[in-house]
Amino acid sequence: MRNRLRHRQLNRHHKMKIIQAIKKSTKNYFLSGILVVVPIVITLLVLKAIFTFLDELLLPYLMPRIGYWIPGIGIIITLAAIYLIGILVTNFVGRRLVNLGERFLLNIPIAKSIYGSVKQIMETFSISSEDAGKKVVMVEYPKENVWSIGFVNGEIFHPQNQVKLYSILIIAAINPASGFFVLVPEDKVLHLNISVEEAMKWIVSGGIVTPGQFKKLPGKQTVRK
Repeated sequence: MRNRLRHRQLNRHHKMKIIQAIKKSTKNYFLSGILVVVPIVITLLVLKAIFTFLDELLLPYLMPRIGYWIPGIGIIITLAAIYLIGILVTNFVGRRLVNLGERFLLNIPIAKSIYGSVKQIMETFSISSEDAGKKVVMVEYPKENVWSIGFVNGEIFHPQNQVKLYSILIIAAINPASGFFVLVPEDKVLHLNISVEEAMKWIVSGGIVTPGQFKKLPGKQTVRK
């Protein structure tokens, strides 16, 4: 009798373990599926919004001339225009024209603020910059022993003691459209040997996508002063 009861308890325990294993594997598979599907869906939605916006923007100008509409022609024309502008600004004449255009915009009060800010942000996140690796830094913010990833926009000298301060933009995780601007002394800044692209993936993912060199064993140097 005791053997039967013990046998039943063992069977029940074994069944519970199987059920728990099934639940755990189901949860893991579901989460893995979400991690794959959600980025794809968001990417497709963003691309669709861009395609639709550019098509609707160019539709009133192109439709009367060509007589019909080709879906996606807006993004094609935009990419071609950006490419041609890139070719234009790499020569002397193109740079002169761009400089004239910048001077015109910088003389307009509201346009000056918008254009200057956007240009500085784009230059900060320019991956092709020769010193892109030096732009990614780590600072103690918002308090001691709590570290944040930031991007160096420039440097100034303290008006009282002439200590060099780095102008650092700290991007908010998940929502990169917001963040904080801080001035940090040079000796309080750690430069990370990673690219701007790697840093942005790290920040926007909330720390999930960690650069490879930060996964090394202790003792491996990943930062430099």
